[in-house]
Amino acid sequence: MDRSFYTGAVGAIAHQERLNVIANNIANVNTNGYKRKPATFSECIYSNLNAIAQEPTDYIAGAGVHVEKTDVDFTPGYLATTGKEYDYMIMENGFFAVQNPVTQEITYTRNGNFMTSLQADADGRFYLQTANGKRVLDANQNPIIVGVLQGGTGSQQMISGQELVEQIGIYTFPSTNGMESVRGTEFVPVEKNGQPIAVPGDRRTLQHKVLEMSNVNLGDEITKMIEAQRCYQYALKMVQTSDEVETTINGLRS
Repeated sequence: MDRSFYTGAVGAIAHQERLNVIANNIANVNTNGYKRKPATFSECIYSNLNAIAQEPTDYIAGAGVHVEKTDVDFTPGYLATTGKEYDYMIMENGFFAVQNPVTQEITYTRNGNFMTSLQADADGRFYLQTANGKRVLDANQNPIIVGVLQGGTGSQQMISGQELVEQIGIYTFPSTNGMESVRGTEFVPVEKNGQPIAVPGDRRTLQHKVLEMSNVNLGDEITKMIEAQRCYQYALKMVQTSDEVETTINGLRS
């Protein structure tokens, strides 16, 4: 296949993937705790233009680029005051730990939009949880209990959001590079991130009744989208031109 045809096709695929990443960022511009995800490009393998003679040469040709990975930008988002009783924002580096009560899987998030469970468990306990039912953990990775049913009366006394400020666990990692993004605003550490470290009470700052918003800059993302669209169009034009050249050459041969 003609090299320019292949290079153009690879470029079109790469910029389509980049457009998908940018579109996802724009879609989450108003998602609490969302972290922007930039696409990282890498060059495809170069080839030796003197490969037939099997001799070293400075004459090499590239074969385009591809999306190597999608990183996560952990730059803090801006603060938004909500006034809601169980909203929190971590003012430094760190994550909330949340646990799936069924699978016991622990994930980490910057989204502090919490609530109390609507129903008590078998032991009559109510928990601090996320909107999708995951329980928020304390510094010892235990679910935080916000209330207990009183025997015989069916009534309960809920702990206030301010009282929970000292209970909610904040966790850091030796490195956040390469953390796996799952379910929008949640992250799972990989081996190179190390073990989670609970931040001591005297070194943490947790704001009550505020939330960290998305760190996506809409203007920047729209600019990047226009740029990616242009690159995509140029790559397709390269494919089209290469095809026209091949057609012309084949016509001359016949």
